[in-house]
Amino acid sequence: MRIREMKRNKKILIILTGTVLIPAILIAGALYFFALNDLESDYPEVNTEQAEPAQTYVPLSNEPPAGESVPISAFDVVRSIGVGWNLGNALDSLDNRGLGIRESLPEGITANEHYETRWGNPITTREMIDAVVEKGFGAIRIPVTYTDHLDENFQIRHDWLLRVEQVVNYVLDAGVYCIINIHHDTGYGAWPWLRADPDNIEQLSEQFATVWTQIAEHFIDYDYKLFFESFNEILDTESRWNNASSAAYSAVNTLNQVFVDTVRATGGNNDDRFLIVKPYAAGTDRDILDAFVLPQDSAEDRLIVSVQTYTPHNFTQTEERSPWLTTHSDWSLIRDGRPVGAIIGRLSSTFIQHGIPVIIGEFGAMNKGNTGDRINYAGHFIETARNHDIVCFWWDDGGFFENAGSVNNFALFDRFSVQWFFPEIAEALVEAAR
Repeated sequence: MRIREMKRNKKILIILTGTVLIPAILIAGALYFFALNDLESDYPEVNTEQAEPAQTYVPLSNEPPAGESVPISAFDVVRSIGVGWNLGNALDSLDNRGLGIRESLPEGITANEHYETRWGNPITTREMIDAVVEKGFGAIRIPVTYTDHLDENFQIRHDWLLRVEQVVNYVLDAGVYCIINIHHDTGYGAWPWLRADPDNIEQLSEQFATVWTQIAEHFIDYDYKLFFESFNEILDTESRWNNASSAAYSAVNTLNQVFVDTVRATGGNNDDRFLIVKPYAAGTDRDILDAFVLPQDSAEDRLIVSVQTYTPHNFTQTEERSPWLTTHSDWSLIRDGRPVGAIIGRLSSTFIQHGIPVIIGEFGAMNKGNTGDRINYAGHFIETARNHDIVCFWWDDGGFFENAGSVNNFALFDRFSVQWFFPEIAEALVEAAR
C-alpha cells in the first residue's frame, strides 16, 4: 500500500511539474528578461521628467561588498584606483546664458538631452562606461555643471539630478570608483556663479551649501565608491589663473571648509564619505599650493586633494587651441619630462610627504598625429606620479570625428561607435599605473 501510494504521489508530482511549475518558471524567466532589458536600456528611453531612472546599483551602507576589504584611509583608496578617465563635455556643458535658460529651449528635445549633447557628444550609455572599465581604468570622474539647472533659489531641477544618478549608476554597476563634482559653475568667463570672491563670501557660501546639501542628500545612501569633489577650477572675479590675491586664496579655503561641513551635516553614509578638495584654479603653482589649507574634518583620513595640469603645455596643446604657444609634437624626456617631474615633486613635498593623498583630476595631450610620442608622454607621466603615490585621470572630451586621424582634442574614446580612437594610449596609461 505504501509503495502504491508513493507511486501515485510521484505521478501527481510529474503532472504538476509539467502543467504548472515549468510554465511558471518559463513565465518568470521571460519577465526577468524583459525587466533586465528595461534596466539596461539607454537614456533616451527613460523619461526622467516623470519617472525615477532605471537602477540596478542599490547601495545600502559604507560597508564594501562581500569579498572586498574596507579601504581604511584615503591613501588606500587612491592607491587602489590605478588610473582614471574623465567623461568630459557631457554632463558638464552649459549654454552660457545663465540661470533659467531651460524654459527657452527648442521644442522636440528635453533639457537633459540638449545639455548632454550640446558639446558634441552622444547621450552617455552603459555600454560606453563598460568599455572604458573593461580597458582597465579604475575610476571614472563625471564632471557635472548645475548652472542652467538651478532656479533663483539655487534649487536643482529634479530631472537633472536623476540623470546624474543614472550615469553614476552605470559607473558603480561596472565595479569602479566614481567622482562627481560641481564643474563649470566655476571657471573662466562671465557665467560662473561660484567665484573665489572674498567680498561676497557669505552669500557664495550659502549658495554653495544649498547646492551641495541637495547633492549630498540625493546620494546619501551610496557607499564609499562614490566620491564628492568640491568644485573644478575656481577663479577670482577677474578670472585669473595665477597671481591672484591672498584674499582670493583664502576664499577658496573657506569654500572647501563649507563643502566638507555641508556634506558631513547630511549624515548617513556622508558621515565618512571620501571627499576631494581643490586649491585655487586647481593649480600647481607654488603660491597656490602654499596658500591652500586642508579643511578640518569630523571623519578621519577621508580627504583627498586634487589638482589639474596639462604640463608641458608646448607638448600637450596645439597652436590652434593655444595660439600664444609655440608647440611641438615630439616628446623629449629631458625637455618635456623635467617640468612633469617638477610638478609631481612639488605635489609630493607639499602633500604626500605630510600624509595627504593627491589625485591629478585632469591631464592629457591633444592629438597632433603623434600617437607614439603621446604614448611615451602618458607612460612617463603616470609612472612619475605613481612613484609618489599620486593617481591621474586622463581628460577625454570626446566629440564626433570620422577617424582617429581627424581627432583634434584629447579624445581617446569614440563614444559614437563605442570603440577606441587610440587604444595604444589607453593601454599605456593602464599598464604604467600597475
